[in-house]
Amino acid sequence: FCSSRVVCNMSSINHRTKRRRRKPIQPYRPTNSVEEKLLQQAIQNSKDETSRHQPCLSLPAAPVFYPTIEEFEGNPIHYIERIRPIAEAYGICKIVPPVGWNPPFCVDKDSKTKFQTKEQLVHRLQEGISFGDGEEYNVAEYEKMAIKTGKDWRDKHYPNHQVQKNVKDGISSNHFQDSSMSLEKLEKDYWDIVSLRTKEVTVEYGNDVDTSEFGSGFPYSERGRCVEPKKEPKNENLPEPKFGTKDYYKETWWNLNNIPCAPDSILRHVRVGVTGINVPWLYFGCLFATFCWHNEDNYLYSINYHHRGAPKQWYGVPGTKKDADGLERVFRAQLSMKMRDVPDLLHHITTMLSPKLLQNGGVPVCKLTQYAGEFVVTFPRSFHSGFSYGPNVGEAVNFACHDWIAYGADANERYRTFARPAVFS
Repeated sequence: FCSSRVVCNMSSINHRTKRRRRKPIQPYRPTNSVEEKLLQQAIQNSKDETSRHQPCLSLPAAPVFYPTIEEFEGNPIHYIERIRPIAEAYGICKIVPPVGWNPPFCVDKDSKTKFQTKEQLVHRLQEGISFGDGEEYNVAEYEKMAIKTGKDWRDKHYPNHQVQKNVKDGISSNHFQDSSMSLEKLEKDYWDIVSLRTKEVTVEYGNDVDTSEFGSGFPYSERGRCVEPKKEPKNENLPEPKFGTKDYYKETWWNLNNIPCAPDSILRHVRVGVTGINVPWLYFGCLFATFCWHNEDNYLYSINYHHRGAPKQWYGVPGTKKDADGLERVFRAQLSMKMRDVPDLLHHITTMLSPKLLQNGGVPVCKLTQYAGEFVVTFPRSFHSGFSYGPNVGEAVNFACHDWIAYGADANERYRTFARPAVFS
């Protein structure tokens, strides 16, 4: 009896031992080139994900220029050509007008006409998904919504933030100075949302609003200086108005309605209005509203003016072929499957990747902060992106110096590979 019980126990032990045996783990071996590529991509993405949790790499500042009143009474095409040898190495630059620059803001805030917004899922911007349609707003409604968006974020994440007394309707560009809710903290918040998905954030961006329908933020020329000229014969032979006068803001070539047609701008020969090219677009932003990585149609120059409101954060990459190709290489590495299906993804302007990822891929990136009353110029083929720190209104248009011609030819060749028509040729 005892012997039988011992045998039974030993059998149970042997049974348990047998159940615990495990086969040695075999390393995964790709069976074809596609699997090999996906494996290497997964390993690289894992490294990139780890690097996102490390301190941000510092970004060099883009150059800032301060023209004199005399220079601002002249032709902006000539001024930009003079600063180009310095500025184009960064891809973007900022131009701060002289003291006394104070153009009227001509957008009709009382208009009931509505514009369509785009709904941006900020936490999914690095996936390259298309934007859905947001709500329709008139100017006053959008500003009210944008102010509430910023206030809600402030109250939830920066409850000790003190609003300055000089802030009017929450839209002052000085709103973030010397406060707990600094630009630096908001920039970190933004990239934590985009890169780490720490929170789910949805915003509505009023981009590409047609000025031919809603009106420009600048007054219109009475000397026929924009694409769709309005001429007063009595004004044709008058001298150039002086800086800061009422007529100056109508007629200066720095007025975004006029600069495409400025002397020595190639676009002055395109006498048909093309919205977003030689007819400006308006942009209504709110906190974290994003303009994703892109370069301009036909690799043109662009100039963006900040009419009013909270600052914008900009990032830029030089427009050399090496650096532009480098950015596209990083995008293909990060979004290989997406770009296999949508090879022209960057033309959709729906994808945001951290400058840190670009730096890790050997792509030079710079940054600047644009405040109300300042211009930002982007150079041919330069990729750029950014986001808003709160409610603001901007305006942008394209132009072309003589050096653009070679870039325009390259753009046409590039578009053929995607069967994409050029805006003009």
